Amino acid sequence: MTDKERINWLEGQYGFALISDDNRHWACVSDGTQNVPIGDDAQDIASTYFIDKHQWKNSAREAIDFYRKQQQD
Repeated sequence: MTDKERINWLEGQYGFALISDDNRHWACVSDGTQNVPIGDDAQDIASTYFIDKHQWKNSAREAIDFYRKQQQD
């Protein structure tokens, strides 16, 4: 899988986030809460995500691949 395919998949999802922690781990998540933006323009929002430790991966690529596989199973 190419990086372009990974990014295209991620951009096609709603409510997903690709995030990193302070230890250089990455996770692709959709479980959490945020205020709902109104309209099509970018807005300030606050988001909180719930991430289990098994979801943290060593690269953004691994995180996206892991979540894609979870969605297929």
